[in-house]
Amino acid sequence: MQELTEKLIKVKIPKSHTRLNVLQDGDKGYQGFVGGLVRQRFGGINKIGYTIAPKILKPELQEVYEMARKYGENNLKDFKFTSIQFNRNYKIKKHNDRNNEHDSYIIALGDYTGGELLVYFDGKDNPPTPVDIKNKFYTFDGHKFWHEVAPFEGNRISLVYYNILKPTDVSKEEFCKEVDSFEFVIAIKNNIEDIYFILNENILNGVVKPEQIFIFAQTSEIRKELLKTTDKSKYNNIIIGDRDATDQTNFIYNFFPDGTNIIFCETVEDFMTL
Repeated sequence: MQELTEKLIKVKIPKSHTRLNVLQDGDKGYQGFVGGLVRQRFGGINKIGYTIAPKILKPELQEVYEMARKYGENNLKDFKFTSIQFNRNYKIKKHNDRNNEHDSYIIALGDYTGGELLVYFDGKDNPPTPVDIKNKFYTFDGHKFWHEVAPFEGNRISLVYYNILKPTDVSKEEFCKEVDSFEFVIAIKNNIEDIYFILNENILNGVVKPEQIFIFAQTSEIRKELLKTTDKSKYNNIIIGDRDATDQTNFIYNFFPDGTNIIFCETVEDFMTL
């Protein structure tokens, strides 16, 4: 533990600007990184448009990750983790870990005072339970329970061991095999009102298999709205596309294997023609 702690204090950790849900108001980043498997936007597939792949790290960070991975494997023998989140000297605000599956294990290292893990077991608006995680592992469901870090002084580095694999994840090979079995696929990439109409009116019944229909929502919020109203047993290919592009065409071409016959449908009229 001591060797890992010293390494974590000395290594240069870049500022993370992607975990917006943990940043205090006004902050644009903090010292943190993730090692192991991560969800990336391109290069492979799962049901919501992400690929699972190892995070590419600089050599010095990869070395730290490998040390932490071995430490976790030696001390968490019954827990299978895919990833480790490293956080250094930052009072992470109240949040939940939306992409984690089930329980996580967390430990804090370093010479510091305060810095308890505050877990909101009775709801995020009720008083939290403080948990001392200094030099000791603690497990809880960070997806289910909101949590944050109490104020602290000194060097505090927390390591969160967690699993990102979901039941809906499929390998790129499995996905390509499925798509290759179709004569064509239908890509829906339009406003939410047209999508509602097309799916709820069952325009496509008897024309194509539901598995051939892929709906590309620009944001996770739009995807959530669609999931509330669509029949998940029929239309389960609702993909989060490129949130920075109003036109999802390039994302869709990259999403499918080379050579896939893609029929783009953008309006109700397109479906009536089909």
